[in-house]
Amino acid sequence: MKQKKQNKQKDILFILISSFIVIVAWIAFNIYHIYITSTISEAIQLQLAPITATFDPATIQQLKTRENIVPVYDLQTGASQSAVIPTPTIAANNPSIASDSSQLAPTNSPIYRQGQ
Repeated sequence: MKQKKQNKQKDILFILISSFIVIVAWIAFNIYHIYITSTISEAIQLQLAPITATFDPATIQQLKTRENIVPVYDLQTGASQSAVIPTPTIAANNPSIASDSSQLAPTNSPIYRQGQ
């Protein structure tokens, strides 16, 4: 009975060790493959050079002295809004457009949409 138990333990130990070796080898080959097959070309690598950390202090000072503009979100009420509304005078001045405007008038016929 002890012989079978020892054989099972040795088999399990062999499977565990061989699985560990295969997994480590798999990871190592995967890392090597990624290192060898880089998708970044040399031209792009040159463009990816880090920027220098030197900034023009005069430009930064000018940006700090700029005037802050606060937007106004309130609508103006009163006569100024009524002056903005356009009047429909195009059809009255041009008779050719006035005759075509009857085609643009809304009708009371129902609108049929696809799927209804």
